[in-house]
Amino acid sequence: MSFELPHKKDLATNAKLCGYLTENFEAIERALVDTDDIKTKLDKLQKALGLSDDDLNEL
Repeated sequence: MSFELPHKKDLATNAKLCGYLTENFEAIERALVDTDDIKTKLDKLQKALGLSDDDLNEL
């Protein structure tokens, strides 16, 4: 998964910096939540299929 920070190219030291950083951190947080959701779904699928971690490592 990849994501783009909203303001990675214009992080100038000015009055908007705080807002830019906030938006960037919110984008990172959303990406982390999405990653956790995907991991949860994969864990449920693994359990439903009856696969062990060793089984997955062999794939």
